[in-house]
Amino acid sequence: MSKKSISLILICIVLLIPNFVSAHGMDLRLIEPGVLQVEYDGGGFSPRTEVIIYDEAGNELASGPVDENGEFHFDKELNVDRAVADDGMGHRAEYKEGVVERSIPKLPVVIGVFAIIGGIFAVYNKKSK
Repeated sequence: MSKKSISLILICIVLLIPNFVSAHGMDLRLIEPGVLQVEYDGGGFSPRTEVIIYDEAGNELASGPVDENGEFHFDKELNVDRAVADDGMGHRAEYKEGVVERSIPKLPVVIGVFAIIGGIFAVYNKKSK
């Protein structure tokens, strides 16, 4: 296999992995009763982000933009099942009542992927010599 073929295959693999394609994610979390906070992975938020909250039946309970702190305030007596935040630029986050989000740290994943790619290159370079 030529180096050009290997390079093309690796580029295709990297582009097909969604985590590499997206620059960063957006989080939506309940910080206190009646207050949802929107934040990008690296910090900050878009002032044009809209938040919609729903009940268990999927009915819209409230909606509106975030404030200057990236927070959406609503009546804490509402029975919120889930909420969706959309910044209008392709980022979307969802909060679901009672669901604990677990995420793996990005740095070890990125290092692991590059180590695998480096290992593939090393094997093919050794075979071609």
